[in-house]
Amino acid sequence: MTAKFFEQLSSNLNDLLKNSDEYNVIIEVGQGTNNQAFKAHSIILNSRCLYFKDKLDAITYNNNNVKIIKQPNVSIEVQYTYNGTASLETVNASVIFELLIASSEFGLEELIKHIQLFLLENNSSWLRLNFSRVYQASFKNNNLKDLQQLCANIIAKHPNIIFDSDEFLTLSENILIFILKLDDLQMDEGNIWDYIIKWGIAQNPSLPPDLDKWSDEHFLTLKNSLQNCLPLIRYFQISGEDIFDKIRPYQKLLEPALWADIMLKFMAPNRNITITSHVLPPRINLPTTLPSRDSISIAESNKASELRKSGEAYLNMGKYNESLVDLTKSLDIEPNNAFALKSRGVVYYKMKEYDKSLADLDKSLEIEPDDAFALRCRGETYYWMDKFEESFADLNKSLEIEPNSALTLTNRGNTYRMMDKYEESLSDLNKSLEIEPNNAFALRFRGNTYLLMNRYEESLADLNKSLEIEPNNTFVLADRGETYRMMERYEESLADLNISLEIEPNNAWALNQRKLTINKLEK
Repeated sequence: MTAKFFEQLSSNLNDLLKNSDEYNVIIEVGQGTNNQAFKAHSIILNSRCLYFKDKLDAITYNNNNVKIIKQPNVSIEVQYTYNGTASLETVNASVIFELLIASSEFGLEELIKHIQLFLLENNSSWLRLNFSRVYQASFKNNNLKDLQQLCANIIAKHPNIIFDSDEFLTLSENILIFILKLDDLQMDEGNIWDYIIKWGIAQNPSLPPDLDKWSDEHFLTLKNSLQNCLPLIRYFQISGEDIFDKIRPYQKLLEPALWADIMLKFMAPNRNITITSHVLPPRINLPTTLPSRDSISIAESNKASELRKSGEAYLNMGKYNESLVDLTKSLDIEPNNAFALKSRGVVYYKMKEYDKSLADLDKSLEIEPDDAFALRCRGETYYWMDKFEESFADLNKSLEIEPNSALTLTNRGNTYRMMDKYEESLSDLNKSLEIEPNNAFALRFRGNTYLLMNRYEESLADLNKSLEIEPNNTFVLADRGETYRMMERYEESLADLNISLEIEPNNAWALNQRKLTINKLEK
């Protein structure tokens, strides 16, 4: 029996990549500040990946006897090439899908299979919500058989998602043929014929719009375009009326023997007539199910999209009631649209209806669990509900997906502050301000954190800068008023607190700070 020690081998090769011993290839990944360079070895790349082999064969060594490859984003592929592992648990579904496309291009069959199964098992909702993108990519590459099967199942049950789409007329022939071959395609055969004719005409825009003006040459042009599609129509499952109304005007597209057989069947449907043409079996009727997102009509889907966009526009304008109305109408049509749920969750958050916000964001994240924006929004909602641990968990996960989000770093820094973890708060806020130096909120929260740490000069510097950006922010004015009070600069403290209370007269915290300041002045 042969012993296999792949785990140690994987670890050793991974160390080789990390330590860069005797490398002769540099793979530059990403751009700008996100640039990363892998120092690799041509012998490993050549043996593990045909794509890298072809790349390296086309590149000459530089003066340092090193070949340089520049790729947009192949970090996981490079690591997989060395250690045979791939960790996808914390990666956004959209990024995983792009990784799948890249792996397919690289010909990494083992990784392709793994990523497809991971998406199907963990991100099926995302695949359905991004169906157009998924099916177009999957049919371009025969390596993506599992995704092709998912798409086939959806198209078979809900063919209008393709046939009524804006993309149908530009659909590639191989995808159209794949669809026509589906034995369980749930569409009337006469309607399938209509769509095929429309598609064929769209491939030949020079054909006259008036069929009565077509010559034999025009019919031959269309026949040539449809030569691979016409044999896939189940002609003998088409009703007599559709034969007369739909097929007859285009009979010149069909072989004479086939048209003769169709006419015999049409004229004597109950007779036992010998048909010489090849007869495809009838399509299988699937049992009906409750309507799903995929089964809504294109018109309904477009209406939902318009309402969603309108709701988002109102949200951006601060018209929350109008936004709520349109987003709710959109969700009445598409109740599982993660984007609309997320947007309505934000509206409820803005309206301080935190329980409703939480309900929508929960549902949105059930559909797209790796949505960094939704996670951040839910984290903010938890924060205002004083659920700091839950807030912290969501913000952590959001930052795992988007580690350089200044806003999420600011929010987590603020959450740390509320949890009395001031050093951690400063760390996040410092990083946020490195990314966005003029972030007034981050400056305010860092100023407040410094205040709580009794670092008054630093607090004052941040609050001053925050007020340069937002001079009428009542909270920052109140914070600076308190900072001045702690520095025993009572006149300046009172001035800030007075301005803060002019803007928001019922701010209980500012009222209390002013009372404390006045007491100091009266002594």
